[in-house]
Amino acid sequence: MSKILSFTLFLIFSLPMAGQSSYPQDYFISPLPIKLYSSGTFGELRSNHFHSGLDLKTLGKVGIPVLAAAEGDIVRIKVSPYGFGKAIYLRHPNGYTTVYAHLLSFSPELENYVISEMRRLQKNEIELYPAAAQFHFEQGDTLALSGNSGGSGGPHLHFEVRDSRTEKIINPLLFGFEVEDHRQPELGPLQVYYFQNKQPAGQKEYSLLQKQAGDYVLTGDGIVDANGPVSFGIYAIDRQDGYNNRNGVYDLKLFVADELRHEFKMETFAFAESRFINAHIDYGLKACCKRTSHRLYREPGNKLSTYPAKAEAGHLSFDKDTVVPIRIEARDVSGNLSVLNFDLQYSVLTENPEVEPISEEELGNSEFLIAKVEPDQAELIKGENYELNIRAGSFYRDYVLEIAQEELPEAYSDLFTFGSREIPVHLYYDLKLRLNHLPKGVDPSKLFIASYLDGQYDEYEGGDFKDGWISARTRQLGQFAIALDTLAPQISAIDFKEGMPLKQSQLQIRVRDDLSGLKEYNAWVNGEWVPVYYDAKTDRLLLKTKYWPLSQDTKQVLKLRVVDDKKNVSEQTWTLFAP
Repeated sequence: MSKILSFTLFLIFSLPMAGQSSYPQDYFISPLPIKLYSSGTFGELRSNHFHSGLDLKTLGKVGIPVLAAAEGDIVRIKVSPYGFGKAIYLRHPNGYTTVYAHLLSFSPELENYVISEMRRLQKNEIELYPAAAQFHFEQGDTLALSGNSGGSGGPHLHFEVRDSRTEKIINPLLFGFEVEDHRQPELGPLQVYYFQNKQPAGQKEYSLLQKQAGDYVLTGDGIVDANGPVSFGIYAIDRQDGYNNRNGVYDLKLFVADELRHEFKMETFAFAESRFINAHIDYGLKACCKRTSHRLYREPGNKLSTYPAKAEAGHLSFDKDTVVPIRIEARDVSGNLSVLNFDLQYSVLTENPEVEPISEEELGNSEFLIAKVEPDQAELIKGENYELNIRAGSFYRDYVLEIAQEELPEAYSDLFTFGSREIPVHLYYDLKLRLNHLPKGVDPSKLFIASYLDGQYDEYEGGDFKDGWISARTRQLGQFAIALDTLAPQISAIDFKEGMPLKQSQLQIRVRDDLSGLKEYNAWVNGEWVPVYYDAKTDRLLLKTKYWPLSQDTKQVLKLRVVDDKKNVSEQTWTLFAP
């Protein structure tokens, strides 16, 4: 056999292929030495993103050994107060990479390497790419201890499988991991969307009744009425054996008269697609009512790749009055099935009023200022005191944005309203607001744009001052105004105080900043920089004393310096004594 042919066959059998639906079932072992229970599944609907892995329970505690699922080399290590927290990326010879996140600590050799690089760079938040084969682990070796770092809501291991070549993430449950699940998905209210000329014209909710496990019908007469184009949405979750966590479903299908018209299947997707969740769900329903529903049709600007059916339902319509059977199926990875059956009674309007597009004259004469935005069009929306520079691809369908302006006491600009928070925005856009006044002695570099909710300060958007304007980037609509941050972060020791003997292995310090947020944090012991971990969800800085410099002097002078995003600085020093 020629070398070229041998190499070609190696690639075919060792790398995941596009469209592959069969994954190795016996290559990976469990990343935990305990029975696997999932508190979050792949593709689960999260805030502004699809869940990218499998959340595995760790008995409600930290410190469970995290095992290499297969032989491989460490290609990336990350330490962050947000997202994955402390995470390891392990690349395997078979073309896949596994990811282990929200860790408490790394294995000794990795921990020493990370701390050494932190000291060298004097950086607490770090991302490292070790040299090839620098850190090799065999299957079953301990990589780390499980934890609760980063954006974790409780102790667990976040576990992923990725295609090493494309970086696309793949549902880990397709690789044969044993997570027991004999429970059918649960279905909730049905959303019915009505349209005229492809634009929303109303919405109605129908309650469901479960006749028996996995068998659902609508309450009442089981009939949905429509006299024009119509689409559907459904609430769907899955629970696995042993626990009642609301996990995501794997597969959703819509059948119209037994014809598959739409499918959503969570086998694999790219990270760049994750924010399309805001087009997949009923974003307005979530924004107003904190309820999540899958759309069973695609918005025009939804470019998510998890819809495998070629016949993708848009808005359903028929040429004559008819009654059509509708079936919605929801499955989990284990094959457990739930079904909703109902009838659509469709009537054709004898007179179908046309919805005329908004004219330029109407845009100018409206009681409110109005701007129209489209999915594939860039827009520059300008007024005397505001400017929105919107990139093409920012919206999932056409919207008309109402723009309003009102006085806001004690602010540095008026309060501007651009559309509504119930309208999702896919890409960052540039937002500029004009400063109304700058009081004497106020440093303009401390000004920023804030988002407001019902006229009250809500979130920091950031921004820079130039020529009387504040400029920021944001991915939401709603209310905005200019605010000021001159307040330094607050520092308070939690489990120690000045002059006490230093007995514990870790010190905790609470750091709060309610406006622009913590930007930098550094600590020194006897003048030497030492690593700190910032647990952002609890506003705590954690300092492990084993990483402090060795000294013959029992006196340990700890200095802390924290800086917020508007460069307000707080410093504090404690003198402690080694026992």
